[in-house]
Amino acid sequence: MARQLAWNDALQDATMSVSLEPSLIGYISMGLALCGKQQVHDAMAAFDLAFTFTNADSKTTHFLFLIKAIVLFNAKPCEQTVLPVQELAVRPNADPLACHVVEAYMRVQLGTTAMDGALYRDAADHFTAAVNAGAFFSKLDVSSIYEDFVVLFGWDLKSLWQTANQQRCHALVRAGKVGATLEAYRYMMDMSDEPTKAIFRAWVPGKSSVCLILRPSLMSPSALDEE
Repeated sequence: MARQLAWNDALQDATMSVSLEPSLIGYISMGLALCGKQQVHDAMAAFDLAFTFTNADSKTTHFLFLIKAIVLFNAKPCEQTVLPVQELAVRPNADPLACHVVEAYMRVQLGTTAMDGALYRDAADHFTAAVNAGAFFSKLDVSSIYEDFVVLFGWDLKSLWQTANQQRCHALVRAGKVGATLEAYRYMMDMSDEPTKAIFRAWVPGKSSVCLILRPSLMSPSALDEE
C-alpha cells in the first residue's frame, strides 16, 4: 500500500499488524505510512519503537538507521537529509556498502530535481556525488543484495549506476562543461562491465547534445582505451 502511495490503507494495515504482534517490520511499516501522511514526528516515534526489536544486532540496527534516513529524505529531499548517510559511510559500521547505495540513490533524486529546475551545475554536482558513491558497487548486483530497499521503496537499483553516469554526462553538457563531459564518459566506460559499456555506447547517439560533445572520442581509438 505504501508503494502505491495509499497511505491511509498502509497505516491501517501497519497499525493492525503491531496491535496483533509488535515487530520490527510492523513498526517500520508504520513509520513509512506516517511519514507518507506527513506526520514526521509520529513516524520518528514509530522508528524509535522499531529499534527496540533489533536485539542489539549491529547489522539490523544499521539497516534501520538507513531506513529512517531514507524516510526523512523522502519527506524533505535536501542536502541536509543526505549528510547523516554520508557521515555513517565513513565510520566503522556493519554495512558500509549499503550507505553508498543509499547516498547514490538520494543524490540521483536531488540531481533530477535540479535538472528539472534548469540548475545544471547543481545537478552535475549531485550526479557526480552519486557516481563517486557508486564506485563502490559499479559491478555488483545491488538490486539482489539490497532487495529490502526495492521492496520497501520500489527503488530501481538495477539501473542506479547507469542512470547516475548518464545523467551526469547530460547535466555537464547542459552546464557547458565540455572537458568534464569527456572525463565523465571515460570514467563511466572504465568502471563499467562489458554489458553496461554496450548500453552506454548505444545511449550516446540517442542524446544529440551529448553526442556532439563525445563524437570525437567515439571516433578516435586513441581517445578511449576501450574503443
